[in-house]
Amino acid sequence: MKKIFLAALTAMALCSYSYAQDDEDEYEEDEAPAAAAPAPAPAASESSSAPAAAPAQSGAGFMGLGLDIQETFGGATNQFYLTFKIAPNMELSAILGLYHHGETSTEYKNGGEADGGDDATAIALGVGFDFFAAQMLLPISLGGELIMNHFGEDNNRFDLNLLAGFRANLVANLYLTGKVGLAFQYYSWEDANADYGRIDVGFKTGVLLHWFFM
Repeated sequence: MKKIFLAALTAMALCSYSYAQDDEDEYEEDEAPAAAAPAPAPAASESSSAPAAAPAQSGAGFMGLGLDIQETFGGATNQFYLTFKIAPNMELSAILGLYHHGETSTEYKNGGEADGGDDATAIALGVGFDFFAAQMLLPISLGGELIMNHFGEDNNRFDLNLLAGFRANLVANLYLTGKVGLAFQYYSWEDANADYGRIDVGFKTGVLLHWFFM
């Protein structure tokens, strides 16, 4: 009887130990940390720098020089234009012309010489304005000029030119403008006996080359 009792106690002890071991194994499995998930890829950093400014477009210069090609090769007073873009479609120009006629010297074959006293300096000062209306083919130029011409002592001419034309962009910041319109010219001169004056009206043409360098 005693042996049966001891055998029962031993069996109960073994069963208790087995149950305790199973509970401990389940507890350790529950507490085991889950496999670390892969870290998310870092988001692409956005550039904090501002985008680069767009390059200057053709004709974007503010100040330029112009030359009246027709006046230059036509033998008249050479006229230069200092032009400012006061708006994308408006230009204001200061006009300057300069021409000096030297004095004529005469040497006679039978001896002696004389000076003609005909030297003179022609100066032109004026202002011009142009408005450009954008078109499908070429921009249309509408504007005018007011110029004072001084040809010598007591010899002047005032020009009022109303002109329209077309402008072509040859290369970046280089323009060729052809114009046609009306010219009103008031002449004023005098001599020892009287003062004179007259007004001439006629057509005027012009071909101007402009380069905007600033």
